[in-house]
Amino acid sequence: MAGEFSISGLTGSGFDGGAIVQQIMQLKSIPLQKLQAQKQEIGVKLASLGQLSDKVNSFYEFFSGLDTDELFKGKKATVSDTKILSATVDENAPNVEFSVTVDRLAQTEIRVSNGGVANLTDTFSSSGTLTISYNTGSTTETFNIDYSAGETIEDLVNSINSAQDKVKASVYYDGTKYSIMLSEKDVSASTVETDTVGGTYAIEVSGLPTELGTGLDTLQEAKNAQITIGSGSPVVSPTNTFENVISGVTLEVKDTGTSTVKIEDNYSKVSSFLKSFAGKYNDLVNVVDALTAGEDALFLGENTITNLKFGMANRLDPLIELGILDYDGDTGQISIDTSKLNSLLDTDPDRVKEAIDRLKSEFEPFMEAQKDTFKGFKDLLQDRIDRIDESIKAMAQRLAQEEVFLKIQYAQLESFIADSESLKQRFQQFMVSISSLGGNKK
Repeated sequence: MAGEFSISGLTGSGFDGGAIVQQIMQLKSIPLQKLQAQKQEIGVKLASLGQLSDKVNSFYEFFSGLDTDELFKGKKATVSDTKILSATVDENAPNVEFSVTVDRLAQTEIRVSNGGVANLTDTFSSSGTLTISYNTGSTTETFNIDYSAGETIEDLVNSINSAQDKVKASVYYDGTKYSIMLSEKDVSASTVETDTVGGTYAIEVSGLPTELGTGLDTLQEAKNAQITIGSGSPVVSPTNTFENVISGVTLEVKDTGTSTVKIEDNYSKVSSFLKSFAGKYNDLVNVVDALTAGEDALFLGENTITNLKFGMANRLDPLIELGILDYDGDTGQISIDTSKLNSLLDTDPDRVKEAIDRLKSEFEPFMEAQKDTFKGFKDLLQDRIDRIDESIKAMAQRLAQEEVFLKIQYAQLESFIADSESLKQRFQQFMVSISSLGGNKK
């Protein structure tokens, strides 16, 4: 049976000291094996407890980082015709409904040289410097681009685009000739509107190669976007975006026409918070049940863990009193009644805010205490593992020393037995010789 010790081979010539030492060491190693099994068992518990502790920490941080006021600051905008415009709002936007008429969309100025070349391979006959002026509305920026005789219109286009970032140069073909086309690169860079009668342009040039003409014709006029809110005065923007015409409101116009914008409170962050709360709560309950419920549970009967589940359940009253939380007494799981929550947010949001404030005041200190408790629990198990490790190390060293000693002793015994066997054989031979002498005499 297990643990039995036997010695065979002490008679005859089959003495095996190494096998005997191995059997002895197996017996002496049983306490060491028990320590190793104990360490493994505690290690499994420590790993499972670590997972639970991480979820407890996460739940604590969920509440410690909660700013209830921020949950109720959201606003949302509803647009009646999203083909006309879109609207985004921040928490500073007022709750208001208004109409927006989009009178005009923003557009960039596009101008083209009044001369051109017949072929893209045609070259300039002389060298010179092209000066481009870009009027932003508050200042005029100028860029000088040198060109040389023998260059093509495409060479000039490349030189213009590499020299500055306000005007985009391209080749324009009208069916008979290739001209150079200049357009605003960014519609927001200038507030200037083209006035062909008054001679006001965003883009002007001088010094064009002779082949490209003496100036620019206008293909598209620069225009600022314009809207009218209600019956107010027109409002303009160099782009199709209007920011803070009404505080906290940004309008992005897409087409001319009229649309209504309605701004109201948005409690989606409140709903998201409560759904996240229920999810984290149920997740934690599941972990507690897995560790404590069932005959094979690692922490069966461990009050430190089961009390966590009961403690959380006892702190759900603020939401239960609102009638927005359903509690399953069999599983300990909870769920949020979204329909009742939305109804209450529409009629009495302050009551919901008060309940969430109470929930935070109940859960935050409780989870903080649990966090510290489980840290202490983990430290206790780790300390036990550390002490077992020390015992294992000391026992392993002692067994190694004993094995060396036993090997020496049994090696000496094996040598003695071998010598005795040799002496026995010599004695037997001597007796045979005596017997033979006696027989001859007879």
